[in-house]
Amino acid sequence: MRRTPRHFAATLLSLVLATAGLTAAGPATAAPTAALGNGNALTPPMGWNSWNSLGTEVTQEQVVQTIDFMAANGLVAAGYDTVTIDDGWSLWHRDDQSTDLVRNADGGLQLYDAAGQPVSGSDGTGTDPTSGHLIPRPDHFPARTVDGRTVNGIEYLARYAHAKGMKFGLYATDTYLTCQMHPGSLGHEATDAADFVAWGVDFVKYDDCPYGPRILGPDGHDYGTQGEGRELTRSIYARVQTLRQALDAASAAQGRPEVTLSVSAQPVHTGVPHLLAADDPARTDPVVLAAGTAPFQAPGYAPTGVWCGQVAHLCRIGGDRDSELDGVLWNGQLQTALQYPGNVRPGSWNDLDMMFTGWQDVYGLYGTTDTCPCHKPFTDDESRTETSILAMLAAPLISGADLRTAAQSGHSADGHTWSTGISEASLAILKNREVIALDQDTLAKPATLVGARPADGHAPVVLQRQLANGDTAVLLVNQDPTATRTVSTGLAELGLTGASYRAEELWTGASSTVTGPLGASLPPHGAALYRLAAQPSGGGTGVVDDGGYHTLTTGGLALSVSGSCASPLTSTTDLEPPRAGDPAQRWTVTSNPDGTLRITDACDTPTHRHTVLSAGASAGNSAYLYDLAPGNPWQEWRATQSQADGSLTVANVATGLVLGIRTAAPGTPVTTDPPAGPSAGQRWTVSS
Repeated sequence: MRRTPRHFAATLLSLVLATAGLTAAGPATAAPTAALGNGNALTPPMGWNSWNSLGTEVTQEQVVQTIDFMAANGLVAAGYDTVTIDDGWSLWHRDDQSTDLVRNADGGLQLYDAAGQPVSGSDGTGTDPTSGHLIPRPDHFPARTVDGRTVNGIEYLARYAHAKGMKFGLYATDTYLTCQMHPGSLGHEATDAADFVAWGVDFVKYDDCPYGPRILGPDGHDYGTQGEGRELTRSIYARVQTLRQALDAASAAQGRPEVTLSVSAQPVHTGVPHLLAADDPARTDPVVLAAGTAPFQAPGYAPTGVWCGQVAHLCRIGGDRDSELDGVLWNGQLQTALQYPGNVRPGSWNDLDMMFTGWQDVYGLYGTTDTCPCHKPFTDDESRTETSILAMLAAPLISGADLRTAAQSGHSADGHTWSTGISEASLAILKNREVIALDQDTLAKPATLVGARPADGHAPVVLQRQLANGDTAVLLVNQDPTATRTVSTGLAELGLTGASYRAEELWTGASSTVTGPLGASLPPHGAALYRLAAQPSGGGTGVVDDGGYHTLTTGGLALSVSGSCASPLTSTTDLEPPRAGDPAQRWTVTSNPDGTLRITDACDTPTHRHTVLSAGASAGNSAYLYDLAPGNPWQEWRATQSQADGSLTVANVATGLVLGIRTAAPGTPVTTDPPAGPSAGQRWTVSS
């Protein structure tokens, strides 16, 4: 929920993140029911949201620029495939009205009784007089002609995103008003859902903004601002479920894919128990019942981490974050997310708000015209830390940065000019393949805390996460904002019983062998993120898991990425004359948990960043390079070493075919074929 417009809003200095009540109910003790089951959000959603950089004044042109930038700069290819417009996209009335919404003294929508008289709605009564459809703001989202048909500006953007291979998201609320006073969807769910589906919306961000009077209950408790009318008689759970059911019905009626639903409700809302309807579905949900309901709280409110996956695909589990890293550290949303691992599974995710990696101050030139700490851009170290924490928690990766060119994102004020566009360094952080793979890991098991709870908000934090292929991810975090600290753990603390593990640091690509302690000296607010793989007890070949890159030759020619490291992904391999130090001819051999091996190149380019040697399905197919897909047998190999000359024979796990060449000549493709006995073309010599 964001009631304060964040575009050029100086009042954000006083914004307090609403985190009250997060731990009152505790984690659910019963096993969660099945996820929504429509096949959506099987891994954490990734994309971009307009709010942090463009606020309520977002325009069609800006969204087109963002879509183009994301497609052209590798973000879509990396998985950031959804672009979402936040609050402010519609007019301030529906199409059955000619004037804007009437609001009461408490900021809420004015409700009326059966006689047409205005009421406060604080007792749960009152009627919303509005009807009709939401109208995209014509000044910001003008209608366009597409394929000979005029469509509104929102449908145009959905079509534009789809044409770029992307999905399109839109903002709505389960209350009478949005947080920025536009019409909400409460009571209009069927109409809005049908429109969203017809417009091509793939993702709905559903917020909760209960304006209204402070409510003093019959028990004497001050419940604060909880809303009015139906906002008081139906839980957030029920209101979200109503929209989801309407979306599913609209998708079925129109023959379109089902929509992914994201809840942006804040855990501060507790509900008014004596006003909650007797038939509210949260009262009978087994997960809500198992978690219990805290005093002065109604079922189906905070914490969303208990019940989100019952009615939506992802839910916010904390307050709005700003560009202070503390919001995602232990004293922010990290400890809250760790309390609700049961809400993390395919189709259900805990959301820690939009990312600030790469975000630049939109309120002024930071350090010159604006010095609010809540607007200070992250350092690169802080960006890596934020992204690492989200990836370890299997949280959605939704960027709030200005993803446009420097020219498109230029600003000027008070004699100064600056750009809010994302930097190349921040782009590289967002696109790190190994970190994205960690976030998207199909086991869907979030991180757990290693060791005791940190003593304070500056103490180190260590997290670990089990991965689908048997690897273990380990994150070391220095929470101190001013001092470098050494953060460490060890195999025993991690519960790992193997003799040694290969550790790859996912930000630097550095590899090492860990037999006991694992630690790093980290800068202020810095982090180190490792992927640990058990090493087999015997190497045999002498090069497995040594952490080095080697040249593999046969007939005096070297196994190479065809052309160079700049070749496109899925390039094949061939034999070429050896070139000293060329990363396209350098290979490292790493063991998988099951004892098989993967062979990875030394390239570090946009198309080949340590890609994995992969085999085709049939004899004679060229071996090629592709991104790591854990558990893929076409990327797994077994090696045997000749005792006579030390040469290696390398066979693919999926096919049993052996890596080799048919002719020892430069440019010869490297293929997999049936074993050919002592054939020199299937024996590889290893050199450092």
